Amino acid sequence: MAQIVDQIAAGVDYVKQAFPGRHVWDSRNTDRSAHTEFLSDNTPSEVRNLLTQWNAANALLKQAGPTKRLLVTRDGWTVTSR
Repeated sequence: MAQIVDQIAAGVDYVKQAFPGRHVWDSRNTDRSAHTEFLSDNTPSEVRNLLTQWNAANALLKQAGPTKRLLVTRDGWTVTSR
């Protein structure tokens, strides 16, 4: 069974592919339990597929910025402040 680090890597890989050459913050925010639940509920492949289905890269492009991050939960994504 995959560990949460594998799901994090899948999410980071998705973002790096969507924004080649850009800096990607590749750590888990441990104070957000919904974040951990999303990761533990899905395989790395499912993480990539859901991010693609939800068009998360477009959310990052249109709504996020240097002081923003994309928070992903079981219910989808939201853009928040760091």
